[in-house]
Amino acid sequence: MERLLARPVPLWSLILVLLFVPLAAMATGAIVDGWEKAGTVGRVAITLARVPDTIQHLFRSNAPYFHGAYEKLPGGFSRDPGFVDAGYALISPFEPRRKRSVVQLVRLADGAVVREFVPDVDAANARSRFASALTDVHRDKNAARNRLMHPLLLADGSLVLHDSSPLARYDACGKLLWSLDGIFSHSTELGPDGDLWVPYRYPVPREPGVKPDFWDDAVARVSPEGRLRNVDRIADILERNGLAKLWRGRPYVQDPFHLNDIQPAMADGRFWKKGDLFLSIRNLSLIALYRPATGEILWWKIGPWRFQHDVSILDDHRISVFDNNTLMGYPDERVNGHNRLLVHDLSSGATSSPWERGFAANRIATRAQGRGTPLANGDAMIEETEQGRLVRMSPQGAVRWRYISADSAERRMALSWARYLDPTTDGPAIQATVNAKCS
Repeated sequence: MERLLARPVPLWSLILVLLFVPLAAMATGAIVDGWEKAGTVGRVAITLARVPDTIQHLFRSNAPYFHGAYEKLPGGFSRDPGFVDAGYALISPFEPRRKRSVVQLVRLADGAVVREFVPDVDAANARSRFASALTDVHRDKNAARNRLMHPLLLADGSLVLHDSSPLARYDACGKLLWSLDGIFSHSTELGPDGDLWVPYRYPVPREPGVKPDFWDDAVARVSPEGRLRNVDRIADILERNGLAKLWRGRPYVQDPFHLNDIQPAMADGRFWKKGDLFLSIRNLSLIALYRPATGEILWWKIGPWRFQHDVSILDDHRISVFDNNTLMGYPDERVNGHNRLLVHDLSSGATSSPWERGFAANRIATRAQGRGTPLANGDAMIEETEQGRLVRMSPQGAVRWRYISADSAERRMALSWARYLDPTTDGPAIQATVNAKCS
């Protein structure tokens, strides 16, 4: 062996190796850039390109720990004994005991978990056949890593879930009822006709001339039975309405839109019709009122929110917007003091911040994601997603109750878009869930 290693290497072979390595790298890169057109060779190339990510995943914790500064608090639910909330919350925490995320239906009067869902995510992923440079569902979104985003509870007690993964419906016992292949992300909402509206991202971008990891976002309409009724690309919506300049006039980025919320109008308003949609397009700081029946944007506004999430309809002329209040120009972005829950009046054009004092007093500052749900008495349910904190607070900041996602060492873990449930409107779904019998 020593004699073999000590043998001189001919100069010509060294030159060939030096020439071959960069050429092979360039060829592989070219195949990866156009892997979807290269058949089996392309699939092999994209698999090889993912090897470093796969190795990194092996050494990364599945728990979504927050690595910034926060107040050390025990995990779980606590409340002001002088206040009783008759509602429920649907929460997706990471459960260290199970080493995966679960969905909990929490009774807010006392913090009791009246149902814990453990959906069979791997059964949904097993049916997935798409290949994409954006994600490997079987590696990145298996049961241990899937965060079960924005759970939607239906009237029969079943749940609709995703996490930049196939959209799936599970019964109250976690059994898979159906799955729809593709990359579904962020919010899930019911429309007035019972259809689901979910942000969708094409696994292989439709936009010509972009890289394979381009986020080609779209508005997806899905039947309750899991049939894809329609997909409408954000790029096409903007183009049709003369607004392509909002993104085409900027330097190329992988994620120009970042559609993170679709809010259907459940009734006619002064400025919208039943079935119209409010779209939150984060990376343009854009809220748009869109009519899918005609493909028309009826109204749009950029700012004063910045990198916002969660648009909600308050009445026939006002909306609320969770404003991340992000300062750009930093390597990882930065919150300008604290988040805000803004109210915009389409009638007057005025924007107010009714919970400003509450956000400041409680130092709510999630850099990414975040949810804000205005409640009937003037309070709001706020999710500080990255820091794993969910609170109901008054406009002045009085905390009615608090839920902290943390392990036994009080290390915070991110939440995944909790939903407030009102027994007056969600009563049948709550009862169906509570009464479900699982073997």
